[in-house]
Amino acid sequence: MKSKQIQLNNKVGLYMRLSKDDERQGESLSIENQRNILTKYAQERGWTVIDEYVDDGYSGTNFDRPQVQRLLEDAKTGKIDTIIVKDLSRFGRNYIFVGQYVDYIFPIYNIRFIAISDNVDTANVNSAGMDMMPIMNIFNEWHSANTSKKIRAVTEANAKAGKYRSTHAPYGYVKGTGDKCLPVIDEPAATIVRRIFEMRATGKTLNEIYTVLNNEKVPIPAVYLYEKFGVTNKKPNKNLWADSILRSILKNPMYLGHLIRLRYTTVSYKNRRRTNREPIVFPNAFEPIVTQELWDKCREIEESVASHGKHTSRGTMHVLSGLMFCADCGGKMKLGQQDLKPSKEHPERRIRYHYICGNHSRFGKFYCYNHYIRREDIEQIVLDDIRAKAKLILDDEQKARADFLKYKEQISAAKYNADKKDLAQKTKRFNELERLTQSVYEDKVLGKIPEDICLKLLAKYTEEQNALKTEIEELENALSVASKNEADVDEFIRRLKRYTDVPELTRELCLELIEYITIGASPDDKTGAREIHIYYKLLGKET
Repeated sequence: MKSKQIQLNNKVGLYMRLSKDDERQGESLSIENQRNILTKYAQERGWTVIDEYVDDGYSGTNFDRPQVQRLLEDAKTGKIDTIIVKDLSRFGRNYIFVGQYVDYIFPIYNIRFIAISDNVDTANVNSAGMDMMPIMNIFNEWHSANTSKKIRAVTEANAKAGKYRSTHAPYGYVKGTGDKCLPVIDEPAATIVRRIFEMRATGKTLNEIYTVLNNEKVPIPAVYLYEKFGVTNKKPNKNLWADSILRSILKNPMYLGHLIRLRYTTVSYKNRRRTNREPIVFPNAFEPIVTQELWDKCREIEESVASHGKHTSRGTMHVLSGLMFCADCGGKMKLGQQDLKPSKEHPERRIRYHYICGNHSRFGKFYCYNHYIRREDIEQIVLDDIRAKAKLILDDEQKARADFLKYKEQISAAKYNADKKDLAQKTKRFNELERLTQSVYEDKVLGKIPEDICLKLLAKYTEEQNALKTEIEELENALSVASKNEADVDEFIRRLKRYTDVPELTRELCLELIEYITIGASPDDKTGAREIHIYYKLLGKET
C-alpha cells in the first residue's frame, strides 16, 4: 500500500532589514525589493504569508531590533512556522547569534528558516548552502567589521576637519549649509534655550523651570523638530518637559559656540554601548546662544550645595533652602513649621517657619542638638551681613578690597601649608615603598622569603603606591595653581556691588554670594545663642 504524502500549507513570516549603510548600495537591497523577492518565493510554493516584519535603519549586528523580537515571539507561540529572508545578512551579521538561532533556537520550536540567495533551508540539512552557512556568517560579520572601520575613519577625519556631520543640530540651532555645515541659530528655539539658562542662573530648580515651560505649552525639542522639519520621534512622549531634557541643554557647551565632535564612541561594532572619549573641540566656531558669563553662572548653581533646594507644602522655596548646615554633626538644617494660634492682632491662620538640625529631627537628641533658629532671624542676620560688606565697599572700596584680600590670603595660606605638609608626608611614604619593594625582590632572589609571601607584599605595596600616586598628583596640581586671590576678591566685590541697596534677601542673591552657612549651639546654653558662620563664595568664612 502506497503512503500518501501530505503537503503542509506553511505559515510564513517574511523578514526584511535595511541599515543606513545598505541604503547607499542602491535599490537591490531596498525593503520593497526584498518584499517582492520573498512574496514571490512564498506564492510560488503556495504558502500563506501570515505577517511581514520590517526593521528599517537597523544594523545587522544588533539583535535587539524590534521586529526581530516580534518575529521570534510569533515563532515561539506558533503563529508562524517558517521564516524567509533574502539572505543571511538580512537576518543578522553576528555569526554567533545567527548560528545560535538557526542551529538551536529554531529547531526547538520546529521553525523552518530559509535564506533564498544563500540557498539555506533548514528543512534540507544536506544541501551545499547549509554546509557553507557557517562560512557565510563569518564573512557577513567580517563585512560589518570592515564597514565599521571605514565609517569610523571617515567620521574621525570629518571631525578633525571641523565639519558638522550630525543629522540634526542641537535644539536652538539648525544645520547650516556649505562644506562644514556648521550650526546656525534658530531664533524661536534659541529664545527658549536662553530663557532656560536665565531661569537656572536665578536659582530656579529644574522642577520650577519645566513647570513653567509645561504650563505655557512650549513644545519639547523632539516635538519642535517634528513641527519644523517633519522629523518623526521614534520614542513616544507626552510633549512634556522634564529634568532630563533640561540637563542635556544646560550641560551642552555647544551653546557657547564651540564645535565639539566625537564626545562619545561605542565599544565596538557589535557592542553599541556608548562610552566617553576625548572630544575634538573647535572653540568659537559659530555664533553662541548664551554668553560665557551666563554659562559660568549656571555651572556655579549646578555645583552649589543648594542647587536642589526643597519646596514647602505651599509650593514656595525659602531663600536659604539647602544652604544651611549643622556646625556639630554636618547634617543639613531642615525647614520646619509651626501653626500659630489665631489672636486679636492676627485672626487668620499663620505659619512660622524655623530651621533645626536634620539629623536631630530624624534620630533625636542623642544624636545631635536641635540648633533651632527662626527663619526670619537667620535671614535677617545674613541680610545685615551682606549690607555691612556692601557698605564697606561704598565707604572705601580700596580698604575693603585690602581687607578681603588679607583675609582670603590667610585662609589660602593655611590650606597651602596643610597641603604642602601632606604632600611631603605622602612623598616620603611613596619613596619608602619603593625601597621596600626593592628589598622584597632582593630577599626573594636570596631565598630569604617564600614566593607566596613575596607576592603578597608586592601586591600590598603596589596597591598603596598607586593610591599615593593619585593623591600626590592632586596635591601637586593644587599647589602649582597660581594664586587667584586677587581675581577672586575682585569678582566678589563686583557681585556685591549689585546688592549695595538690596531691600530684602532673595534666592538669586544667596546663590550668587553664599557658599553655605553653619549653625552652631551648645546644648547647655539656655539663652538661645547661636554661633553662625557664613561662608562666602570666592572669599571664605565670616563670623
